[in-house]
Amino acid sequence: PSSLTPPTLRYHKLSYIDQFHSNMYIPLAFFYPKVQQREESTDNELSHIAHLLQTSLSKTLVSYYPYAGKLRDNAIVDCNDMGAEFLSVRINCTMSEILDHPDASQAESIVFPKDLPWANNYEGGNLLVAQVSKFDCGGIAISVCLSHKIGDGTSVLNFVNDWSRMTYSPMTTTLSPKFVGDSIFSSNPIIAPQMLSNVSECVQKRIIFHKTKLDALRAKVAAESGVENPTRAEVVSAILFRCAIKAASSTTTSMVPSKFVHFLNVRSMMKCRPSAIGNILSIFSTTATKEEDIELPTLVRNLRKGVEESYKKDQVEQNELILEVVESMRKGKKPFDEEYENVYSCSNVCRFPFYNVDFGWGKPERVGLPNGPFKNLFFLKDLKIGQGVDARVMLQKQHMSEFE
Repeated sequence: PSSLTPPTLRYHKLSYIDQFHSNMYIPLAFFYPKVQQREESTDNELSHIAHLLQTSLSKTLVSYYPYAGKLRDNAIVDCNDMGAEFLSVRINCTMSEILDHPDASQAESIVFPKDLPWANNYEGGNLLVAQVSKFDCGGIAISVCLSHKIGDGTSVLNFVNDWSRMTYSPMTTTLSPKFVGDSIFSSNPIIAPQMLSNVSECVQKRIIFHKTKLDALRAKVAAESGVENPTRAEVVSAILFRCAIKAASSTTTSMVPSKFVHFLNVRSMMKCRPSAIGNILSIFSTTATKEEDIELPTLVRNLRKGVEESYKKDQVEQNELILEVVESMRKGKKPFDEEYENVYSCSNVCRFPFYNVDFGWGKPERVGLPNGPFKNLFFLKDLKIGQGVDARVMLQKQHMSEFE
């Protein structure tokens, strides 16, 4: 940070929702195809851009001081001004080669520090790592990896928006993030779950759902399920869950019992200010043990019911599903292993305005995600244009071909 954190803000307490999350990074990249600063060599131009971003990042960290600290004992962040890591690299290809690549997530991984995205960084490491990458065509990508211990997807959006504002308008920008810590959800030291699996056994694919087909599907599901105005995320996640179960069951004589876990933003329920930073989340699940459970109308109906239940005050403040996971971990068991052979999870950032993040070079052409080592994870985000959905699907290798 460009100035020291006051002693009164030295320790940032983690809530039990923070403690529940593994200390993996949330990685995102923003691709800007036309960045022209001045008439000079490419190396000098990159140096200028890197200096501009590094300076504004340092100023931003004054307000986002926990991201410059150090995690201790899965209970607090020591806001000791250790700092964030900032990298600047050249990439010897054009941006279009990345954006047009058939394996999007694998190609987009090039703009993240090697081996870092999705890393589980428990003690001693940086809680924020950023990288600017310059392409031969003059475009740049800005990638950020922020610790999930401190914040969720909304927190990442708030951070990159504030960093971008500090970059293009440093003299008029005032930042006021509100770190909620344990003020909403209490602290309760627990073992953090390990979400990482063997990357060699996992495959990630990008699947695009365009608006026209999605609208037709939503209308069909609404008519058959009785669910009023099903959302894009409800329909897409139901389709992905259904197809994943069918793929996993393709080599068995009966359907594989499965559980589907959803993460839900509850900021509106908790009356949080827009600048709130933290894991302000609830989770809910739906199950599938027989063929009727994976019919699309049934799945969407169950997902809507799960959302409605999760918004109840008692479920938000003391989430039963999280407590169930914690209790399993304390007994040395993997959550849900006794009941369900496969557990899938979905993270949804549709309607999050990531495509409005402007560092001074216009809006990004794409918001990207690196190849991940998880199995049975779906990540949903908007397409840049047209209200479609960009779904990233992570499955075991042996199931992906059947899934497709």
